[in-house]
Amino acid sequence: MRIRRRYSVLLVVGAVACLAVAGIAFAATTSTFTFKTTPSTAPKTTYKAGALFTDLETNYTNPGNNNPGGAVDRTQIYLDKNFKVDPTAATKCSSNQLAGKPMAQAMAACKNALVGSGTAAATANGLFKINGCVLLFNGQPQNGLPTLQVFTRVQASNPSTISCANPSTNTQGNATVLLNGVLKNATAPYGKVLDVDHITQAASFPLEEFKTTVQKGSFIQAKCPTSPWHMKTTWTYNNNTTKTISKTQPCT
Repeated sequence: MRIRRRYSVLLVVGAVACLAVAGIAFAATTSTFTFKTTPSTAPKTTYKAGALFTDLETNYTNPGNNNPGGAVDRTQIYLDKNFKVDPTAATKCSSNQLAGKPMAQAMAACKNALVGSGTAAATANGLFKINGCVLLFNGQPQNGLPTLQVFTRVQASNPSTISCANPSTNTQGNATVLLNGVLKNATAPYGKVLDVDHITQAASFPLEEFKTTVQKGSFIQAKCPTSPWHMKTTWTYNNNTTKTISKTQPCT
């Protein structure tokens, strides 16, 4: 009887252990985002220039560009049909003017194409957090479509300390990640989608966070015939799984 009870206990313990391991193995990567358009008051029929803030965040169970589900490979940001992007509001900058450069050199080459800025974070495969600064530049058209050059300067060493102040004279950081976003048409209630693909080819480490604000004259505009405004983001991970989150913001 003792042997049988002990054997039963071992089976239960083994089953619990297997379930725990399975839970770890199949735990999903989680992503979320928030956005805010300012001002929230806009005309009903005509567009008004403003600013668009977005915060995209991802947490990985097992981060790594070579670990399935351990990195974001594509991000698609859908803009409300009552948002308008005007690529003529800034000059255009090509990727070869930005690749591999610190912020000061990027600004020297493309300061008139700057349409936004922010901060970013990545993970060194879970070992430590990598901090960075983001500059958004109006890019050259791709197959006739507008583009956004997402320039990120990071300090890829531990401790990862970098200041994002005064980009025109800032030479901090030891690596540059350059992503290309293509502005494509989308279906209602969205008008456009900013499609940033092949992220893992450009970024050595999984990206965790992008906080940016787009604001440059009339580059980003909005109108408010009806409330609310709609936005959504779709993440595609490096195991071909996806996640989509939709958000709204009231407008007047």
